[in-house]
Amino acid sequence: MDINSSSSSYQNLLTMLGKSSSATTGATASDSTAITSSASGKRSLQIGNDKVSLSLHAEKLSRINAEFFSGRMSSSDIPALAQRLYKDGFISASEYQNLGGQEDDMSTITQASNFLNTYILDEEVDGDNTAAKAILNVIDVIDRMDESITPTHRQAEIEAFDYVTAYTEQLIEKGAPESVIAGFENVFDVLSALNTVRNNEQSNDATASYTSIQDA
Repeated sequence: MDINSSSSSYQNLLTMLGKSSSATTGATASDSTAITSSASGKRSLQIGNDKVSLSLHAEKLSRINAEFFSGRMSSSDIPALAQRLYKDGFISASEYQNLGGQEDDMSTITQASNFLNTYILDEEVDGDNTAAKAILNVIDVIDRMDESITPTHRQAEIEAFDYVTAYTEQLIEKGAPESVIAGFENVFDVLSALNTVRNNEQSNDATASYTSIQDA
């Protein structure tokens, strides 16, 4: 079934996407903030102006358009699209559920990604290039958690964990809104669990290596 003949929820989704697309008009190729993708899929972040939120908005929407709207779209694609929009911070949890999203699909990792993207898209770090770059790197780490680990990737995970730990403490000291602190605490929990997994992987590799030496 073609999306243009589906329910009003689908039409509302398309309308929202249209508004989002219009909102990115100010993010042009001349912006000094750029988010590009290499052949490996890793994003290269170059931050040089006060509107990182606008550049992230444009980059995320461009990826969504390429993935979901490059060909004929059917109603069966809507669940994945809605989940992607939620993860990337374009819609709230309630909007996601209104589009048919299931609460069970809103994992802790997905919620963490949604929070960080929303935090940037809401212009919370516009004008603070250091925070913007660090949080964008945290988003990248979370997005790539399932990829094969490399030394460079692992270092990025450690830096993301350290930054979120320090940044959350700063927010608490400054008396930031409870919802913001709770969001970063959730991100911290995700990165902490990731650290535990990585450490266990290293221990298992070390044990396996020791066993292979013993058996030689």
